[in-house]
Amino acid sequence: MASASSTTSNLSRESHTTPAISVLMATYNGERFLRPAIESILNQTFTNFELIIIDDGSTDNTPRILSEFNDTRLTVLTNQQNLGIAAATNRGLAATRGEYIALQDHDDISLPHRLQTQLNFLNTHPEIALVGSATELIDENGIAYDNYREPENDIELKWEALFRCPISHTSVMVRRRVMSEIGGYSPDPALKVASDYDLLSRILMRHRAVNLTRPLVKWRRHPGASMNTNEPQLQRGIESVSLRNLGVLRNGCSDRDADWEYLCLGSRAFLCTPADLLPVLLPEQVICGLRFLRGIQKIFCQTYDCSQSAAAPLRRRLSWTWGKHAVALAVRSHWDWRSRARISVLGIRCFLSAAWWSTVEVGGREQR
Repeated sequence: MASASSTTSNLSRESHTTPAISVLMATYNGERFLRPAIESILNQTFTNFELIIIDDGSTDNTPRILSEFNDTRLTVLTNQQNLGIAAATNRGLAATRGEYIALQDHDDISLPHRLQTQLNFLNTHPEIALVGSATELIDENGIAYDNYREPENDIELKWEALFRCPISHTSVMVRRRVMSEIGGYSPDPALKVASDYDLLSRILMRHRAVNLTRPLVKWRRHPGASMNTNEPQLQRGIESVSLRNLGVLRNGCSDRDADWEYLCLGSRAFLCTPADLLPVLLPEQVICGLRFLRGIQKIFCQTYDCSQSAAAPLRRRLSWTWGKHAVALAVRSHWDWRSRARISVLGIRCFLSAAWWSTVEVGGREQR
């Protein structure tokens, strides 16, 4: 096991004051973007926090940059060799004292009011375990070029978490008891690049979460980000976590002995193939994947005890999207005519389902 050391800024820690929030930031060779990331936390309008930075065996100027900060709220934990983001962040988690845990990636920036806004929300919504937010996208030079929004309500987030990560890791604030309950980040090396999806989806499967509409963080998209440098490993990790998450719903499936992986991969091919490409799987598997999605949608709503009116917006949106995608495949693909006819029929059924759920949604609004 790698040896580790711990240092705190030269000023004495505020005597016995328990911070409300513990901010965690793991870094490895982050010299290029680290300083503004740290400053964005230290300059928050809310001040009762601790910032725990885990230097995961950096070999660049990261240690020198960290030594330049002289703030009583900052603690640096140093790993003598690189352990990976999951193990490094888990070490930081073990040192936290706050009631809430905020996550911050070492190349991103938190807006000044981020901590106060998320703290206020969690204090006034005790039923919510985790809150994220929309993000402002910036390039490697810090220039903003777009806003990025994910689904906001809990049921939409739970559905999306079956297939991908719908919450920006760098925008998360979560109750510490929840992080303790799920055991932090997984040590599985196969999930190394997808550790954020693994962690956040395990929380979403058990607890309620929300994404706030207004951006609270700046998400830096640059060529050196791990999601760009490890894309094949990332995709394998995402597929592994997605298969596990979908497996949670297996007990509600009428045919538990079906080839679950075959169906899941077929559904991913139907959902995730880029618009300008065609699925690489055989038509039969893609068609079975769409049928699987239609069935799993119903099981999902039963598992999470959604009323018809509560589920209606999600089911209408999904049915409409799947219908369009199915018809597009029937028109664009080079499948045999039987396969094209079968997916056309499924697409029409999706459109009819979307229309029915629209009436349920309108009826629910009128009752309210």
